[in-house]
Amino acid sequence: MTTHTRPGRRIGWGIAGVAATMAVAVSGAPAASADIDSLSIYPGNQVVVTGAKYGLYVSAPWGDGVSWVSFYDNGQCIGGTRMIFNSELEAPPYGYMNWIPQTPGPHTITAYDGKITKTLAVDVQPAPTGSTPATPGPKPAGCGALDRLLNSGSAAPGSLAP
Repeated sequence: MTTHTRPGRRIGWGIAGVAATMAVAVSGAPAASADIDSLSIYPGNQVVVTGAKYGLYVSAPWGDGVSWVSFYDNGQCIGGTRMIFNSELEAPPYGYMNWIPQTPGPHTITAYDGKITKTLAVDVQPAPTGSTPATPGPKPAGCGALDRLLNSGSAAPGSLAP
């Protein structure tokens, strides 16, 4: 004959309740994503040269929530940004990150929000002789699974790389 004690039952029910609550919270949490519309470089009307600072912009259709977008240069993560949603501006959601190309030649810039990938081909030219290169700042966040989890709420394997 097995004897059950009340404290043992209470602990068992408590663990079961916590597990059930976590399962509902995780399955009911929507994955925020902006579904990237476009990727562009600013200023876009100039020749892109090594050592100069450019802005990488992404935009998305209207929606709610916040999304994290990671940027890649020739397959290497160079950082990420949180999409900015502001209905008072009457502008579509957008994200922005600075980029300083370090090498001349073809570069494929990729923006990835966990579902949608947009690419931009950029032909980077050597800097003019005598020019002073921009100094890169610290590497921005956005390249790891922890960054994606903390900023978008999803660290699903499919959301970690383009």
